[in-house]
Amino acid sequence: MGRMAVIFAALVGLAVLPALAQQPASSSHPDGTGDPDATTCRPPQAIPNSRLHGPPVCKLNSQWALLRKNGEDISADGRDVIPEAKTGAMTPMNCSMTGGGATGGGQMNCRPQ
Repeated sequence: MGRMAVIFAALVGLAVLPALAQQPASSSHPDGTGDPDATTCRPPQAIPNSRLHGPPVCKLNSQWALLRKNGEDISADGRDVIPEAKTGAMTPMNCSMTGGGATGGGQMNCRPQ
């Protein structure tokens, strides 16, 4: 009976080895470099206006590369595709209030700088 347990343990150990060898890479700002079919995970990020962090986000390098090419990223909560903050996809705006008077009610007018 002890011999069967040793054989079983050896077989289970062999089944786990490939899973350990294929751990996804991790990067705080994945850009899609490397093997397009390999997976890269972004660690959890702080969710804006919250004390919580979102989940890790894992994608194929080919998917990260396409996001970066389009100036996009994944939101901190992992749900949405958003403009990438580093690319300056959002243009600076020059805003001013018009109208309103003493009681408010004015209108915000914004133009690109």
